[in-house]
Amino acid sequence: MASLAAVGVTGLVGSFFISLARNATLPPDITHVVAISRKPVTANLSTGSNKVTNSVTPELISAIPSDVKVFFSSLGTTKATAGSFEKQYAVDYTYNLELAKAAKAAGVSTYILISSGGAAADSYFAYPRMKGELERDVSALNFDRTIIIRPGLIVGDRSDRRPAEAIAQSIYKGIRAIPGIGGSAVKSIGIPAEDIAKAALVLLNKGGKGASIHGNTELIKLAEEFK
Repeated sequence: MASLAAVGVTGLVGSFFISLARNATLPPDITHVVAISRKPVTANLSTGSNKVTNSVTPELISAIPSDVKVFFSSLGTTKATAGSFEKQYAVDYTYNLELAKAAKAAGVSTYILISSGGAAADSYFAYPRMKGELERDVSALNFDRTIIIRPGLIVGDRSDRRPAEAIAQSIYKGIRAIPGIGGSAVKSIGIPAEDIAKAALVLLNKGGKGASIHGNTELIKLAEEFK
């Protein structure tokens, strides 16, 4: 028997992941889900067919269970929240990689990473380069399976203010509402946070080996398979 551990669970995608995990189909050897966070999650974890607990600790690495086999990370921040790109990098890249290394040492076989569309370690731009470097270095840890999820514009209501994202979401929603225009091409630009979480759970149950990357259009289709 083993557990699934998740970090980034107080964020938009992570909160949906934990909420859905309460009743989701999980691999047969996963009997327990641990939401690891620095502050309590808002989702009700007391109900559901799967046992889910919230491990609240200032040091996330120390809370990784010894029986963990699946690790999910949607941990991240913004430059505005962190105060500088260097501080954002310390969370999005450095701390995420340290968590991945700790997960590997704990015996994790499947690692699920929420990355970003356009991630590329050789990108000229800082943000996609950071995400690409994380993908590269997590993959180099050689988990039995590494699932890299690259959503486009994440659609949903966040608790923290992200002005640029809010503007992009408004434009996206406006275009989608225009008859004859809001078709598949527009839909492929963005994806609801809940659907990212659904796609992650679907991918977890599909099995496989090695590293795989899943882009926005595929994630939209995978979310439709969620039961």
